[in-house]
Formats: sequence, structure tokens, C-alpha cells
Amino acid sequence: MVTASKTLATRMIRATAPKGGLDSFLKFCGFIAVIHTVSITAEFLLTGQLHMDHVMRFWVTFFTAAPFVGLTFYAVHRSWLLHKQLVAMASTDVLTGLMNRRAFVAEAARRLSSQDRGFILLVDADHFKRINDSFGHAVGDQCLRAIADRLRAVTPEADIVARIGGEEFGLHVDCAPDDIPALGAHICATIHVDHSDAVAAPLQVTLSVGVAQARPGDTLEQTMHRADHALYRAKQAGRARIMVWRAEVSEAGEMPLGDFGGRISPAVC
Repeated sequence: MVTASKTLATRMIRATAPKGGLDSFLKFCGFIAVIHTVSITAEFLLTGQLHMDHVMRFWVTFFTAAPFVGLTFYAVHRSWLLHKQLVAMASTDVLTGLMNRRAFVAEAARRLSSQDRGFILLVDADHFKRINDSFGHAVGDQCLRAIADRLRAVTPEADIVARIGGEEFGLHVDCAPDDIPALGAHICATIHVDHSDAVAAPLQVTLSVGVAQARPGDTLEQTMHRADHALYRAKQAGRARIMVWRAEVSEAGEMPLGDFGGRISPAVC
């Protein structure tokens, strides 16, 4: 009941909030017209007659109601802006500016349920704990922001990029299977991160990637589980590479993993 009331209030604010010059003007005129009509109706029902001509009554209604309508519009507009800011804050990772896990799960699940296509990629920074232990969390944060920049740069704008854990990122990309090797090569290429120690060379950060293709009827959780298994195998195989969970079932009943694009030489963090 409470959720339904909040949803109704949000829809009312969204519907009445001014969204531009023309929209504001039309809604203002609409509110004035409604108030004018209510005023005429109330006077007629209470007294049985109208005491002022229509032009005079309109101007009385306008000058009486306009300040309150304007103030109401301002309050609704500010409420709508605040609502959008809160929604953005609730769905954004503060450090990287990417989607957070909650937003990623919601949006990726929606796309999978409507399209049944695309790939889920789980990306993990190699030896990230070593970076934090050796250089501190501030440098670790720099590395996370650099990783976010890399993922944004190589991923089409229409696809989803999110930080879903400490040093783990999630992507949903809608592309052909033949495009995965090139995308993986761009993601896994060494990232050079300058840090506070000007004497030391830039850190060389590499990424491991697990990929699973969405299948009709599968949930996001099932697809992410396959991608996570592929990521685990990429780590086992030496890191700094992409491993793809293949849909073909081998004679042994196992789902073998393939390495699209071959081995990418690992870099030292």
C-alpha cells in the first residue's frame, strides 16, 4: 500500500512538473482554466446565479490564483529535480561514475527479458590486492577510475557498463559473436596508471574477462554465473585474457571454454 502511494505520488509529480517553456505555459494556462471553472461552478451551486461577467471573473481568478499556481509549479519542479538526483545517486557508483550493481542488475535483466540476446562480461582487475597493499587505497582508487575510463572508451554508448564489486565490473553488450575478440583485446590491453610516486614507473594494470552469451529463457543470474565461471578460468589460465563460456556441450557433458583472440601477455602490476 505504501509503495503504491509512493508510485502514484511520483507519477503525479512527473506529470505536473514543468519541462520547458512551452510545457510550463500550457500547464499554467490549464491550471488557471480549471480554477476558473471551479470558481464559476462553486458560485452557481452556492448562490444559484453568477454575479460577475465572464471577463471580470476571469481576471479576478487569474490575479488571485496565478501567484499560488506559480509557487506550486516551482515546488513541483524542484521536487522532480530532487527526485531525479536521488534516483541517479541510488544507481551510480560514486568513485567511478558508472552504474552500481543494483542498477546493472535491474537494467541488464530488463534487456535480457525483452531481447534474449547479447553478452554478459565480467571484468576483474588482476592482482588488485597487491596494488592496495603496496601503494595504498588512494592509488587503488586511481586504478579503478582508469579501468572505468577504459571500459567506457571501448564499449558502445548504448551498452551497459557498471562497477558491481570492489574491483569487479559488469558489462552487457549487444554485438555479434565475431565482435567479442576485438572487444576483449581492447579491454585486456595493459592500462598504465600514473600515481603519487613520481619516481616510480606507472603501474601496469591488466584485466581478466569472463564472457557468457545470453540464451533464451535464461535469467541474468544464470548468465552471470556462466560468465563468472569463465572469469575463474581466465584467472586460472594466467590472467590478462578473455575466456568465453561456450554453449556447445561436449561429449562429456561439460561446457568447454574457448579463448577468443588467443593469449594476451600478462603485465606486472
